[in-house]
Amino acid sequence: MNSSPEYQPPQDESDDQAGEPDISREAPVAAPEPIPVFQQEPWFPSPVPPAPPPQLEPRYPPRIPHLGHLVFLLLALAPIAFLAMGLLVGLAMHYHLFGVSSAQQAVGNVHYLLGSEGLLYLFTFALALLIFPAFWHESLLAGLQWNGATALRMRKWLFSAAFICFLLALLSGEFFHGPTNTPIEKIFRTPGAAWLLFAFGITFAPFFEEMFFRGFLLPALCTVSDWIAEKICPDGPIFVGSNGRPHWPASGVTTAAVSLLSIPAAFFLAFYIKDGRFALEILLPYFVLILALFTILAVHKSPPHVFARPVDTDGHPLWSTSALVIGSLVTSIPFAAMHGEQTGYAFGPFLLLVGVSLVLCAVRLSTRSLAASTLVHACYNFLLFSLMLIASGGFRHLDKM
Repeated sequence: MNSSPEYQPPQDESDDQAGEPDISREAPVAAPEPIPVFQQEPWFPSPVPPAPPPQLEPRYPPRIPHLGHLVFLLLALAPIAFLAMGLLVGLAMHYHLFGVSSAQQAVGNVHYLLGSEGLLYLFTFALALLIFPAFWHESLLAGLQWNGATALRMRKWLFSAAFICFLLALLSGEFFHGPTNTPIEKIFRTPGAAWLLFAFGITFAPFFEEMFFRGFLLPALCTVSDWIAEKICPDGPIFVGSNGRPHWPASGVTTAAVSLLSIPAAFFLAFYIKDGRFALEILLPYFVLILALFTILAVHKSPPHVFARPVDTDGHPLWSTSALVIGSLVTSIPFAAMHGEQTGYAFGPFLLLVGVSLVLCAVRLSTRSLAASTLVHACYNFLLFSLMLIASGGFRHLDKM
């Protein structure tokens, strides 16, 4: 019996390794790139919460025209227009136009009086027509809310408003007897002056006076009134009415009224205390005080409140009711004072002109149309001149008026 182990033939190594991949023959796998430290997620929560975004002050839509535009009109454009007017008037006197060769003669000549005033209006208007659209990004008439279509649509109501002002003038003449031999009466006695004043009073005068008083001054004062109330009342208005107008607390309304109404009051006090000459010892300290007040309000950083200045569908501002009243009163006083020299600074005509101006302000603000108040102003002047025309027999018998 053979005890040697049974012979087994050698196996092929290729058979044993047929089902296993040859790792040694494959391409080596590249190691993953390390993640930068600043991109790795922290394994512990951050103890400091992220800082909230800074709270920005609310940006309000610009209100035009504001006080800066009015100051630019008075201190930049009007002086240039005045110089241009002076050159033309001097040229006319040099060539003895209308028989006038000196400034003393020009003062009493109706052609030079109306001509110089008309030229000043025209030059100022032309400069404003060119410059203000660059600031406002819209035309001058659009920024002033001319809205001629509104005036045409409401022409019957506007003529009724002019007739009411005419009735006020008649009542004023009955209760307040003005002085005689006033400067305007002396001009009327000049041959042909009445017809020139008639034409000027229903065209140039109402258009340019409304452009300044109800176009620039009234909106600027309404904006200043609301601005003062916003500074005094940092928590915003008490409420905003259904018409979109804010209602301010009594503190803001009182401060705005006293600040703005004191301006014409100081002028009148300083003017009448010296019989027609301004008392600088009154005006200068007052202007220092009023300038200090406005500077304090301007630099005062009140906390922002949740209040957006409302605008109408055309993007024009909706002022508060108190701002409308204050702005109308402050506008009406210099409007009446401008005509004071013509009427001898009599109290009756002055009070009448304040009332007429308040009606014009109400028309301008309620219709949002400067053309509407201009039409009322022109119709009112037309009624007055027509009455004078009838009473004097075609301006031939002015002594019967």
